[in-house]
Amino acid sequence: MRSGPRRWRIARHRHPSLHQLFWIERGGGVLIGEDGESTLGAASFLNMPAGVAHGFRFLPGSTGTVLTLPVAVFEPIRARIDPRGQLLGVHIGQARTAPPELEALLAEQQGRRDNRGEALAALATLIFIWALRLLEANPQAGPQAGAGSAAARLAARFQALVDAHHREWHALEPYAAALAVTTPHLTRACRQALGQPASAVLRERQMLEARRLLAYTQGAVADIAYRLGFADPGHFSRVFSAATGLSPRAFRRGFTSGAE
Repeated sequence: MRSGPRRWRIARHRHPSLHQLFWIERGGGVLIGEDGESTLGAASFLNMPAGVAHGFRFLPGSTGTVLTLPVAVFEPIRARIDPRGQLLGVHIGQARTAPPELEALLAEQQGRRDNRGEALAALATLIFIWALRLLEANPQAGPQAGAGSAAARLAARFQALVDAHHREWHALEPYAAALAVTTPHLTRACRQALGQPASAVLRERQMLEARRLLAYTQGAVADIAYRLGFADPGHFSRVFSAATGLSPRAFRRGFTSGAE
């Protein structure tokens, strides 16, 4: 736990694009959620979906681990193992011991062995299956709020689609059509669940892809702009500069210089 230097308190905040699973080994405290406060005991876990405001008051000396996954990584896992969407809600559950895969995941994360990404994803999947089985054994466990809403479920599906199709779908309309909603409805859902409009979610993913292409390929800036759906390379450069503080060429030079 990292709250010791903060006097064991963490102010309410939200992570628009991160899903977290907290394991409380010893101690405990209070979750300050969107619908009030809930007790966290020792040997308990907390499932915290992206976009839900939360804070904590921990007992001094509390220990534990936080597993954090980007929604783009978490949502495909959840779609496979949790078709009912239980992990899209806030849940507190009890367990006798930590998930057995947690120690292996921490060791894998600190190493640099082959297929590290695949191993981490597999271990994370097993940890969330562990949480799901405990929740199914005790369906009344903890609060169920915030991200269990229709808006949060829609936002999570949208983020997964963006991760899968950002290379060919450059506007909101195809995403809305695939989700069977209107673009205004999609934007409202993202504002409610993630604190930002759907266009910002798509633009963030485009800029992440732009940084990857600039860093790891030799394509011309104009070609990268067209590849990302920008009709005007100059507009792409302005958007990229606003997002990163550097022009595309300056970003590429800095990345190349840092690698030498």
